[in-house]
Amino acid sequence: MKISTTLFCSLIAIVTLYTADAYANNSVQSEMSHVAGGVVMAGGITWAVDRYYPEYRDNRGMIGFGVSTVAIFAEQGVEYALRGNAWGQLLDATSHMVGSAIGAWVTDRYILSPVVTNSSSKGQYIGMEVRGSF
Repeated sequence: MKISTTLFCSLIAIVTLYTADAYANNSVQSEMSHVAGGVVMAGGITWAVDRYYPEYRDNRGMIGFGVSTVAIFAEQGVEYALRGNAWGQLLDATSHMVGSAIGAWVTDRYILSPVVTNSSSKGQYIGMEVRGSF
């Protein structure tokens, strides 16, 4: 199942509106908003890599996770330089990183269609998992 552009933009709008606080704190709600932001950001990057850079489809999940994580650590580094509070900035970045891992993995494995993998030892192959209850 491919994610539509409208759905993707709607998810970004919802997360942005939900997480736009006028103040910062280290509450569970604040950290969960960072997790949700990581899910959406990494999922969106993974989707963009799949859509616009087909030559990198084999590594789209890792690219989505990596770009999202680097971006949030850079942003939190700027926040630390401006406002201090190293513990709060590290907590925010770590929460976002956990969300990025979830978002990239779910998008890569379950939202986007599987890819044909090229391996020098195995040739071209595609993985498939079959489950059944007995």
